[in-house]
Amino acid sequence: MSLTLEIEHRLKDKGFDKLYEAHTAKWVEMAGKAEEYTKSLIGGGQAVRPGDISENLQNGIKIDPDFEAHLKGRRLTQKYWVRYFADYILERIFPSNIKEEKKK
Repeated sequence: MSLTLEIEHRLKDKGFDKLYEAHTAKWVEMAGKAEEYTKSLIGGGQAVRPGDISENLQNGIKIDPDFEAHLKGRRLTQKYWVRYFADYILERIFPSNIKEEKKK
């Protein structure tokens, strides 16, 4: 799972960037807890990837009152918004280092 430019534009068009900015501390805390939980599940020296964290983060986002109100207020009924928003949160916290890799 990763955030594409197209999905980022769709999220911004629906105001999810404002939702993130309004509750940044909460989303960062939720992502941190999702990361800790994911690390506790993955053993054997396996690397934890943003997609792994996203799966667990989505469970918290689905039942968050601010997220639910955002969906309801904009009449967004599609289930993919939770996945998109989880990936958006993780991209803000763990930005892709594609640019850095190109410099090497």
